[in-house]
Amino acid sequence: MVGQEEVPAVIGSSPLLDPKIRAALGNSDVIWEFIGSDANLVTILDYAPDITTEEPNEQFKSRLHFNESTGALTVMNVTLSDKGIYILTVNGRLKSRIILKFFEPLSEPSINNTCVNTTITLTCQVRTGKVSSVLWWKDGKIITNGQHYQLVQNNSTLIIYETNKSDPGIFTCTMENPVSKKNCSFSLSINGDSPSVNGKECESSKPANNLRAIVIIVVMFLIVAFSIVAFSILCPESGRGAVTEDTSGSMRSR
Repeated sequence: MVGQEEVPAVIGSSPLLDPKIRAALGNSDVIWEFIGSDANLVTILDYAPDITTEEPNEQFKSRLHFNESTGALTVMNVTLSDKGIYILTVNGRLKSRIILKFFEPLSEPSINNTCVNTTITLTCQVRTGKVSSVLWWKDGKIITNGQHYQLVQNNSTLIIYETNKSDPGIFTCTMENPVSKKNCSFSLSINGDSPSVNGKECESSKPANNLRAIVIIVVMFLIVAFSIVAFSILCPESGRGAVTEDTSGSMRSR
């Protein structure tokens, strides 16, 4: 059974379609065929020993480079219309099926950051291209998930918990897809006992102010609750007194 291989490409590049056949093909009849978006099978190269190699399809004419020894085919200056399946036949036997897929190269990545108290979040992103994998490094050593570091959102975001004096250094994200690989670095420094990012101190959640606000809310709640309880105790007594007076007055009138 013939396997199927994928070859990545970028518009304008010249991808190599290598069937990885170990035997020499110089004395063999070789045919490369192509199935494009219209699902039609067309012959794009026909090779026979001692005969001029033919390129019968206009779409690929003068854009193919054929290696007579290995059977490999280079398609030069590819366009989106070259996306599809390439089929190699040697002496009438199917030898290889290669899918040519197009990818957009990644743009230069950038790292956005947020910093609250001792927790720092670094997010790596690109504007164009689809990312296949993301890796984070600190001073050249790869970062993995743990109590101190957490990778989320398909590794595009790195969270550093409880930043301490051992954390200063260069953090680098590596983004990759089948046709490109990009790096972006970020410098983390510590200013005294407080972390800073590129010289800017992190925000503080000000726990003391939060505690003061909570105490005030609790005190107000207790005052309101006490007032309601006191009112509920005193009012029924006043009401019963008024009813007694009315009743007595009515009885006297009679």
